[in-house]
Amino acid sequence: MAMLAFGYYSGPVNGIVGAETRDALTRLQTDYGLKATGTITPQTLNALRIVAD
Repeated sequence: MAMLAFGYYSGPVNGIVGAETRDALTRLQTDYGLKATGTITPQTLNALRIVAD
């Protein structure tokens, strides 16, 4: 949902990290000056203001 709210993803929210999700993650990471991995990293969660326990 955060990727939708931040405008990086517009596909279905289905719990699957597919190509669209990886592309959105890469764009977000690049925009925030993070290492562009296309995966969910702690730094990416911080950028999205998501607290992981």
